[in-house]
Amino acid sequence: MECYEGPRICDIAKFFESFPALEHLRLNHGILMYLAAGGDLPIRLPFDLNCIKCLCLADFYLDELDVVSCALCLIRSFPFLRYLEIQVDDLNDDIPALECLEVEAFSDATFNNLREVQLTSIIGSKPEMQLIKLLLAKSPMLVRMLVEPYLEVDDADKLKISDVLNSFRRASPEVEVVYTC
Repeated sequence: MECYEGPRICDIAKFFESFPALEHLRLNHGILMYLAAGGDLPIRLPFDLNCIKCLCLADFYLDELDVVSCALCLIRSFPFLRYLEIQVDDLNDDIPALECLEVEAFSDATFNNLREVQLTSIIGSKPEMQLIKLLLAKSPMLVRMLVEPYLEVDDADKLKISDVLNSFRRASPEVEVVYTC
Protein backbone atom coordinates (compact mmCIF):
# COMPACT_ATOMS: atom_id res chain seq x y z
CA MET A 1 0.00 0.00 0.00
CA GLU A 2 1.35 3.43 -0.97
CA CYS A 3 1.22 6.36 1.40
CA TYR A 4 -0.32 9.63 0.28
CA GLU A 5 2.31 12.34 0.68
CA GLY A 6 0.18 15.42 0.14
CA PRO A 7 -1.16 17.25 -2.88
CA ARG A 8 0.38 16.63 -6.26
CA ILE A 9 2.23 19.59 -7.62
CA CYS A 10 0.70 20.99 -10.79
CA ASP A 11 2.74 22.27 -13.72
CA ILE A 12 0.86 25.48 -14.48
CA ALA A 13 1.86 25.52 -18.16
CA LYS A 14 0.76 21.92 -18.71
CA PHE A 15 -2.49 22.60 -16.90
CA PHE A 16 -3.44 25.52 -19.16
CA GLU A 17 -2.14 23.81 -22.30
CA SER A 18 -5.21 21.57 -21.96
CA PHE A 19 -7.60 24.47 -22.52
CA PRO A 20 -6.64 26.17 -25.80
CA ALA A 21 -10.20 27.38 -26.59
CA LEU A 22 -11.28 28.49 -23.12
CA GLU A 23 -12.92 31.97 -23.15
CA HIS A 24 -14.27 32.42 -19.62
CA LEU A 25 -12.23 31.38 -16.61
CA ARG A 26 -13.14 31.53 -12.92
CA LEU A 27 -10.49 30.58 -10.37
CA ASN A 28 -10.75 30.68 -6.61
CA HIS A 29 -8.04 30.98 -4.00
CA GLY A 30 -7.70 27.21 -3.60
CA ILE A 31 -7.08 26.64 -7.30
CA LEU A 32 -4.53 29.48 -7.41
CA MET A 33 -2.76 27.97 -4.40
CA TYR A 34 -2.68 24.59 -6.15
CA LEU A 35 -1.33 26.11 -9.36
CA ALA A 36 1.27 28.08 -7.40
CA ALA A 37 2.39 25.02 -5.42
CA GLY A 38 4.69 23.94 -8.23
CA GLY A 39 7.17 26.55 -7.07
CA ASP A 40 9.22 28.84 -9.33
CA LEU A 41 6.32 30.43 -11.13
CA PRO A 42 7.17 31.97 -14.47
CA ILE A 43 6.42 35.64 -15.06
CA ARG A 44 4.14 34.46 -17.88
CA LEU A 45 3.24 31.13 -19.42
CA PRO A 46 5.54 29.93 -22.23
CA PHE A 47 2.58 30.48 -24.59
CA ASP A 48 -0.31 32.93 -24.75
CA LEU A 49 -3.88 31.84 -24.24
CA ASN A 50 -5.45 34.08 -26.86
CA CYS A 51 -9.02 32.84 -26.39
CA ILE A 52 -9.49 33.92 -22.77
CA LYS A 53 -11.63 37.06 -22.70
CA CYS A 54 -13.02 36.98 -19.17
CA LEU A 55 -11.20 36.15 -15.93
CA CYS A 56 -12.75 36.06 -12.47
CA LEU A 57 -10.58 35.57 -9.39
CA ALA A 58 -12.82 34.68 -6.42
CA ASP A 59 -11.82 34.67 -2.74
CA PHE A 60 -8.54 36.32 -3.72
CA TYR A 61 -6.04 36.96 -0.91
CA LEU A 62 -3.39 39.57 -1.61
CA ASP A 63 -1.29 38.61 1.40
CA GLU A 64 0.04 35.40 -0.17
CA LEU A 65 2.86 36.16 -2.61
CA ASP A 66 2.66 32.82 -4.45
CA VAL A 67 -1.06 33.24 -5.13
CA VAL A 68 -0.62 36.84 -6.31
CA SER A 69 2.33 35.82 -8.51
CA CYS A 70 0.26 33.01 -10.03
CA ALA A 71 -2.61 35.38 -10.82
CA LEU A 72 -0.21 37.93 -12.37
CA CYS A 73 1.40 35.19 -14.49
CA LEU A 74 -2.03 34.29 -15.85
CA ILE A 75 -3.11 37.88 -16.48
CA ARG A 76 0.10 38.48 -18.44
CA SER A 77 -0.54 35.32 -20.47
CA PHE A 78 -4.05 36.30 -21.57
CA PRO A 79 -3.34 39.04 -24.16
CA PHE A 80 -6.98 39.30 -25.31
CA LEU A 81 -8.45 39.58 -21.81
CA ARG A 82 -11.35 42.05 -21.97
CA TYR A 83 -13.02 41.68 -18.55
CA LEU A 84 -11.35 41.11 -15.18
CA GLU A 85 -13.24 40.59 -11.95
CA ILE A 86 -11.45 40.20 -8.65
CA GLN A 87 -13.37 39.38 -5.49
CA VAL A 88 -10.88 40.28 -2.77
CA ASP A 89 -11.13 38.37 0.49
CA ASP A 90 -8.60 40.26 2.64
CA LEU A 91 -9.70 41.68 5.96
CA ASN A 92 -6.25 42.78 7.13
CA ASP A 93 -5.28 46.28 6.01
CA ASP A 94 -1.76 45.86 7.45
CA ILE A 95 -0.60 43.75 4.49
CA PRO A 96 2.73 45.14 3.24
CA ALA A 97 3.16 46.36 -0.32
CA LEU A 98 4.21 43.67 -2.79
CA GLU A 99 7.14 44.24 -5.13
CA CYS A 100 5.49 42.09 -7.83
CA LEU A 101 2.58 44.56 -7.98
CA GLU A 102 4.73 47.61 -8.67
CA VAL A 103 4.04 49.20 -12.05
CA GLU A 104 7.77 49.05 -12.78
CA ALA A 105 7.65 45.24 -12.53
CA PHE A 106 5.33 45.30 -15.57
CA SER A 107 7.59 47.18 -17.97
CA ASP A 108 7.23 44.23 -20.37
CA ALA A 109 3.43 44.04 -20.24
CA THR A 110 0.47 46.14 -21.27
CA PHE A 111 -3.15 45.02 -21.06
CA ASN A 112 -4.11 46.29 -24.51
CA ASN A 113 -7.51 44.64 -24.69
CA LEU A 114 -8.72 45.05 -21.11
CA ARG A 115 -11.96 47.07 -21.23
CA GLU A 116 -13.61 46.51 -17.86
CA VAL A 117 -12.39 45.73 -14.35
CA GLN A 118 -14.49 45.03 -11.30
CA LEU A 119 -12.93 44.80 -7.84
CA THR A 120 -15.13 43.92 -4.87
CA SER A 121 -14.67 43.92 -1.08
CA ILE A 122 -11.81 46.43 -1.15
CA ILE A 123 -10.58 47.57 2.26
CA GLY A 124 -7.82 49.90 1.05
CA SER A 125 -4.79 47.72 1.82
CA LYS A 126 -1.48 48.57 0.17
CA PRO A 127 -1.56 45.56 -2.22
CA GLU A 128 -5.14 46.39 -3.26
CA MET A 129 -4.16 49.96 -4.08
CA GLN A 130 -1.04 48.72 -5.91
CA LEU A 131 -3.18 46.37 -8.01
CA ILE A 132 -5.63 49.13 -8.92
CA LYS A 133 -2.77 51.50 -9.76
CA LEU A 134 -1.15 48.83 -11.93
CA LEU A 135 -4.34 48.06 -13.84
CA LEU A 136 -5.05 51.74 -14.48
CA ALA A 137 -1.47 52.45 -15.58
CA LYS A 138 -1.14 49.46 -17.93
CA SER A 139 -4.59 49.34 -19.59
CA PRO A 140 -4.76 51.88 -22.44
CA MET A 141 -8.18 50.66 -23.67
CA LEU A 142 -9.85 50.47 -20.26
CA VAL A 143 -13.34 51.97 -20.33
CA ARG A 144 -14.62 51.26 -16.82
CA MET A 145 -13.26 50.25 -13.45
CA LEU A 146 -15.79 49.53 -10.73
CA VAL A 147 -14.38 49.44 -7.19
CA GLU A 148 -16.71 48.29 -4.41
CA PRO A 149 -15.61 48.59 -0.78
CA TYR A 150 -16.00 45.89 1.81
CA LEU A 151 -19.31 46.42 3.63
CA GLU A 152 -17.70 47.24 6.96
CA VAL A 153 -15.24 49.90 5.75
CA ASP A 154 -16.03 53.10 7.63
CA ASP A 155 -16.79 56.40 5.89
CA ALA A 156 -13.41 58.00 6.71
CA ASP A 157 -11.56 55.08 5.10
CA LYS A 158 -13.88 55.20 2.09
CA LEU A 159 -12.95 58.85 1.57
CA LYS A 160 -9.23 58.01 1.82
CA ILE A 161 -9.63 55.20 -0.71
CA SER A 162 -11.53 57.52 -3.06
CA ASP A 163 -8.81 60.18 -2.82
CA VAL A 164 -6.08 57.63 -3.56
CA LEU A 165 -8.01 56.23 -6.54
CA ASN A 166 -8.36 59.73 -7.99
CA SER A 167 -4.61 60.30 -7.73
CA PHE A 168 -3.60 57.32 -9.89
CA ARG A 169 -2.29 57.84 -13.42
CA ARG A 170 -4.48 56.35 -16.12
CA ALA A 171 -3.23 54.96 -19.43
CA SER A 172 -6.72 55.32 -20.90
CA PRO A 173 -8.09 58.84 -21.27
CA GLU A 174 -11.58 57.32 -21.53
CA VAL A 175 -11.62 55.29 -18.32
CA GLU A 176 -14.39 55.90 -15.83
CA VAL A 177 -13.41 54.87 -12.29
CA VAL A 178 -16.54 54.26 -10.23
CA TYR A 179 -16.07 53.88 -6.50
CA THR A 180 -19.32 52.86 -4.85
CA CYS A 181 -19.36 54.25 -1.32
